[in-house]
Amino acid sequence: MIKLNLATEIDWSAPWLGVCRELGLEVLTMNHPNPLNPLGQLNQCDDTSLVNALNRCKGELDFNFKDQDELGESFTYEAYVYRNRCIPTRANLHDFFNGLSWIKFSQTKEAMLNLQAAEFFKTSPHSVDLKSENTPFKASAPSARGAVRDSLTVFDENGILLQADERIWHALEQKDWRSLFVEHRALWQNSRVWVFGHALLEKLTNPRPTITGHVLRLNVPVGLVESDLDTWLAKHIPQLDWASKPFTPIQVLGIPGWWAANEEMGFYENTEVFRISKAAPSMNLNLKVL
Repeated sequence: MIKLNLATEIDWSAPWLGVCRELGLEVLTMNHPNPLNPLGQLNQCDDTSLVNALNRCKGELDFNFKDQDELGESFTYEAYVYRNRCIPTRANLHDFFNGLSWIKFSQTKEAMLNLQAAEFFKTSPHSVDLKSENTPFKASAPSARGAVRDSLTVFDENGILLQADERIWHALEQKDWRSLFVEHRALWQNSRVWVFGHALLEKLTNPRPTITGHVLRLNVPVGLVESDLDTWLAKHIPQLDWASKPFTPIQVLGIPGWWAANEEMGFYENTEVFRISKAAPSMNLNLKVL
C-alpha cells in the first residue's frame, strides 16, 4: 500500500498554492485523527483514505473519486471518467493536486472533459457512444490522441491563469523577460496568478528556477473575483482553438513576489532559464528590483 506524507511534502505558505490552500488543508484535516492540529505530526494516507477525504470535501462536484487500484486493467483516463463519473486516484502528490483541481474548478474540468471525450469519439475506430458499456477504454497511443487532446492535457497538467495589465500580456507574448519581470515589475502588484495545472503544483513542491508553466491566452477580466473564476472559465473553454495550443510559457519562479531569489540582481540574467527571444531586447539588465 502506497503511503503519502502530505504534511511534510507540501509547504502551504508558498504563493502558488493560494488557489487550493484552503481546500488542501481541509482535505488534510479530514484525513487526520486530530482535526484541531492536522499539521502537527506526520500526516500519512494511503489510496483509500485519500479517496475518502477527497470525497468528503468534494462539495458540489458531481463526480466521485475512486481508488485506481480497484480498476485493474489499463484504460483511457478521460473516457473512463466521462462514462463512469469517477476519477481514478492514487496516493501520490500528482493525484492529490488533481483531486483539489477537480473540486476547485469542477465546471472547468468537466468542460475540458467533454471536449476530450468528443475527441476520443472522433478518433475511436468504434462507432459507439462513450457512455455505452461496450466502449473500449484501453489506453491509446500518444500519436492517436490528436492535437486537441494533447493541448487540453498540457493545460490540465501545467496550466496557469493570469489576470494582468495589457503591458504584462504583451511582454509575455513576446517573451520579453526584461519588460515582463523588471520594467513592469510594479504592475504585478495588481495582477493575479492562479496555478491550474496539478502536475505543475506537484513540481513546485521542489521549486527550481527552470520550472515553466503554460499561461492560457485568455485574459481573466480585471475585477473578476476568484469565487467566479470557475464559472467564467468553463464558459470560455469550448470557445478556444485548442488545436492551436492557446498558451504561452512563463518561468514560474520569475513572477515577482513568488521567489525570494528573484529580488536579487542577476537572477533574470540566467539565459539558460530566461532564453532570449528574437523579438525581445537584449538581456543586459543591470537590475534594480523594486
